[in-house]
Amino acid sequence: MDSAGVDVNRFESYILYCGDTSPTEDTRKNDGVPTGSADFKIPLQNIAVEGTYTSSYVELTGHRNTIKSMSNPSNIVSPCLQQMYENKSTISFTGGGTGEYENLNATFGEFKHIFEAKDIWIPASVDVEPLLRIEYIVAISLFFNDGTKGEQIYSNIKSAFTELERNMALIENKKRIAWVSYDFSVNSWKLHNSKFTKGMITAAGGIPFPLKGEVPDDMSLSADEIKTLLLNSQIVIDETNFNGQPGVTPIEKWRDLAGFASQTELPVLQQKNVYSLDNTVSKNGSNDYKYRLASRPDLLLKDLIHVQYPTYDTTYELTFLNPKFASGTGVTIQLSSADCATSNYNNGEIPKVVFQEKFKGDSSPPPALVGSGIYGGDGSGGGGSKTGVVITVICVAVVLGAVFGAVFIKWSKRAKEDRFIELEEEMNREIPLH
Repeated sequence: MDSAGVDVNRFESYILYCGDTSPTEDTRKNDGVPTGSADFKIPLQNIAVEGTYTSSYVELTGHRNTIKSMSNPSNIVSPCLQQMYENKSTISFTGGGTGEYENLNATFGEFKHIFEAKDIWIPASVDVEPLLRIEYIVAISLFFNDGTKGEQIYSNIKSAFTELERNMALIENKKRIAWVSYDFSVNSWKLHNSKFTKGMITAAGGIPFPLKGEVPDDMSLSADEIKTLLLNSQIVIDETNFNGQPGVTPIEKWRDLAGFASQTELPVLQQKNVYSLDNTVSKNGSNDYKYRLASRPDLLLKDLIHVQYPTYDTTYELTFLNPKFASGTGVTIQLSSADCATSNYNNGEIPKVVFQEKFKGDSSPPPALVGSGIYGGDGSGGGGSKTGVVITVICVAVVLGAVFGAVFIKWSKRAKEDRFIELEEEMNREIPLH
């Protein structure tokens, strides 16, 4: 509900149809379609994307050229979308008036606009398990009548992630990994402790903080707590936004804010194991991590593994984690429209991961814990209510590799979790359930 009591997310049921006209009321009743569903003729031809992460989903499914409008196009990292904006084949989208929707079939975005039935809601919550939001690849592909491809890309990303996770489960000497940021608006350090960050660290074979018990995500840390946490960290991931901060380099500012006079006082910094998340940016400095956070967790997992164990895959090059942050020397990869012709960015090709049965990590045990509390020596070291979203595809066509009359696709929102969870085929043919 908005402040006026209007249910802006009322269109959470979608009917996708292939013919020239939408299904009749009798058809809807026979198929059990909820009232108030939004209708979309598929495949979509002209769309808008709001929230840069939504365009990543569309690109992965191979339908980049259908994007005719983008919100905040200056923040786009994709080289080919940058090129499309420069040559005016896609334009800026503000969502500020119905005129912008006139030539569009649909919009994919984080929010819905009041009374706009062309909006398709793609949630942006980060308090979810790492693999949860890649399921939207399958859901979005159905709007292009391309479910088979969407299912394959989803399966490839999931397979790569789970194989890496299975390999890291063999690690004998697990490393302690902190994920933090400094919030200049309240002058406080924060611990990133969401399901996503904890899930990424544990999947990479690491140990997240706190070392004992649970604390809320974005928990404020006292001066003593941040020092204890950093002194006990073997890898640090920092999300501090240093834009507009005067004076010294970001890493010097970072060290000072943490209460250390020199890098020699902080082993993890002296060893250059402090990483920011801006290794890949657009020509305007937009962060690729935020752009592909939801759709490519496998890339972040590879990064986390590589910074811990460079010998696991000696040919791998970091995507999100910036090794130059600890040295104060900037970003590594800057993408522009000129890279469109040569870049494989978001082309849907997901390299297969080969399980390394003999890999056990390194032989170095973690250093002894210092300090006290849940970030130090006292640490261990070592569902909500459901509401459904339904898409009904009424189309005699091949979607997900089967010919059928109607498919029900349900999203479920559990507390802060957003998930595309189930496919039910009206003819009772077997379709994979996630």
